[in-house]
Amino acid sequence: MQPTTPVSSESPTRAAVRAAQRRRRSLLLLGVILVLAVALAVVLGIFLSRGTAGGSPQEPAAGGCLPSALRITADPAIAGALEAVVADLAESGSDCADVTIRAEDSSVTAARLAEGSAPAFDVWVPDSAMWPARATGQAELTGVEAAELVVGAPVASTPVVFAATESTALALESAGAGFSSLAGRVVSAVLPDPSTVAASSAALLALQTAVGGDARTFTALVLGLDTGVVPTAADALAAVSAATTPTIAVTTEQALRAYGDQAQTALVPIYPADVKPALGVPLVTLADASADTLEAVEVLGAAVADATDRLAEHGLRDAEGDAPDSAADSAGAGAAVQPIDSANQAEALRTWQMLTAPSRMLSLNDVSGSMLQPATDDLRRIDLFEQAAVRAVNSLSDDSSLATWVFSSRRIGGQDWQEIVPFGPLGDPAHKQRTIDTANGLDSLVGGGTGLYDSVLAAVQYMRDTYVPGQVHLVLLNTDGVNEDDDGLDLPELLAQLETLRDPAKPVAVIAIGYGPDTDQAALEQIAAATDGAAYQALQPTDIGTVLIDAVTQRGCRPNCG
Repeated sequence: MQPTTPVSSESPTRAAVRAAQRRRRSLLLLGVILVLAVALAVVLGIFLSRGTAGGSPQEPAAGGCLPSALRITADPAIAGALEAVVADLAESGSDCADVTIRAEDSSVTAARLAEGSAPAFDVWVPDSAMWPARATGQAELTGVEAAELVVGAPVASTPVVFAATESTALALESAGAGFSSLAGRVVSAVLPDPSTVAASSAALLALQTAVGGDARTFTALVLGLDTGVVPTAADALAAVSAATTPTIAVTTEQALRAYGDQAQTALVPIYPADVKPALGVPLVTLADASADTLEAVEVLGAAVADATDRLAEHGLRDAEGDAPDSAADSAGAGAAVQPIDSANQAEALRTWQMLTAPSRMLSLNDVSGSMLQPATDDLRRIDLFEQAAVRAVNSLSDDSSLATWVFSSRRIGGQDWQEIVPFGPLGDPAHKQRTIDTANGLDSLVGGGTGLYDSVLAAVQYMRDTYVPGQVHLVLLNTDGVNEDDDGLDLPELLAQLETLRDPAKPVAVIAIGYGPDTDQAALEQIAAATDGAAYQALQPTDIGTVLIDAVTQRGCRPNCG
């Protein structure tokens, strides 16, 4: 029998041992749970981080940053509003991506792009969608490889208005004034240069609409408006403010508000009663833009579209043409506006520039023997032409230049054509007088047959070889007969040569006028078509003056003048 060991007071009981074991197991389980929690947090953090970088764009919190850096080129009219919107986005952010905003006139940016210059922006914000359309169109016309642009939907807008003094505005608004008022010439108009001010090219398109698209009426109006063109919108508003007779300026609601207190006399907007054009402000990106850039542009666009109060502070409306209640200070502020077709607006600008650009015209005149035939009881064909030619010279602007050639058969050896007056500006009184004197004395040069085709080719070739950029180049062909030079080109050969000379970057149009019933009008029409010109016919003696003046002045609408 084993001896019995006495129980010490320090020896654990079975209950105490079991309690200690339970405590150790609980601590072990708690440790495992803590380790798992930490691991789960790490995994979730990595997952969320990756999801943000590669997933769909996050909605920025109020005052948050753009998701990536942007280089923005903006028209001065919109740059201020953009700066305010970007500042609002970044106000509560930290470590924001770099956003730079560079103000540059839209016409300057468009011209650079059209020349093939590399874009210096990630997003371009012009004051009108017309500018990217123009840049692309000009590049295509001249064969330049330019950056491919993607034009987004408008994020802001401003209507085109007439600015006038309060008294003039009251009178015009009561008469329902609109662009048709310009057609009716009921008021003098000042137009900022359409080649640099989008409001003016939008107004030209509206004017074209107001006259029902009639090319001749539109041309006459454009030539009338050309005398009232000033460089900038501010110049136009200053001219109206200082005018002593009823005068309006074509501008935008935003430009007029910005002019504000600068006016010598207070100016108010007139919202046209007929056509109501507006400039839409788009975000323009590059076709090869990165996904990060497009994401940032999308966020920027949404922020601008939502920032109606910021737009209103800078005189702009939202994309739909609505002004916030806080900016509605007249009935016109809520007037419905009509978006402008940017391609048609760019075409209206091209037409304007064609119509108002200086002419460089070579007058190629038939002095074959048939020009001595009687046209009336007391006038020969050459007499009527001389009178009409003088009128045509006087219809051209002083910044145009003119040369005079004549043709018959074998005037100089085997050559059918002859230069009588070389090119010179009509602003030079001596050159203009010499040109008029030559026109009055063409009858002294008459003789021989009609060496038509070789002379036409020589004239077009000369104009191409001496091309002057920025001017409208024309060969004004005047003839009363058919080609009689059997030793020279025939019509198919001439047309083939003209096709070879065709260059969209250096256009030379032949404007052909046939006098009397003996003209080979079909040949003249083919010659004109081959050079994107036009052919006219004066069947009656009284038609000669009208047709010649018409041919000289109808430059922008041909060959579709109607």
